[in-house]
Amino acid sequence: MIREKAVLSKLNHLHLSDQELFDQAVASFRLDSCVCPHCGAVGRGTPGSPYHRMLISVRNGSRMETELLIPRVVCGSCCHSHAFLPDVLIPFSSYSLRFILTVLVEYLGRSCTVAALCEKWQLAISTLYSWIHLFLDHFNAFFDILDHILWITEEALTAVMDYEQFPAVFFARFGFSFLQLRQKRRPPD
Repeated sequence: MIREKAVLSKLNHLHLSDQELFDQAVASFRLDSCVCPHCGAVGRGTPGSPYHRMLISVRNGSRMETELLIPRVVCGSCCHSHAFLPDVLIPFSSYSLRFILTVLVEYLGRSCTVAALCEKWQLAISTLYSWIHLFLDHFNAFFDILDHILWITEEALTAVMDYEQFPAVFFARFGFSFLQLRQKRRPPD
């Protein structure tokens, strides 16, 4: 997959929806400067067949579902196909990064029970707890042992949401996206 910086400022202060950020990133994407993540060839991409994907995001404090058309790029050197995903999207997930962080902020505020929170956002309780544990793992890996946390705090969420270009920096450092469930690799046949 080809990752693109779409979050242009701090997540806390964005005035554009995730759909608008996605649309801007797709509109500004240039094949002539695209680097193949498989072979490293530059500018050898050609448009491939796009596919549909649901985006679950937050808009005006409510859950919003939108169908996106995800562009694909085929490398002319190695013939591998790659999806183009701006960093507002988490690979292999329908939920946007901002949606998950919004739910975690609300969870931390303890304004309602876990069941009520999950009902409001139409989530399984297990999904919420998997996000909590994933946040802890990824936060601790990114901020190292000096800022190691045992539970989500307001300061930790603020650190992530106020960190300039956080999704792109995290991806560059680890090779997978923040809050992305890492796929287990299958052994070769």
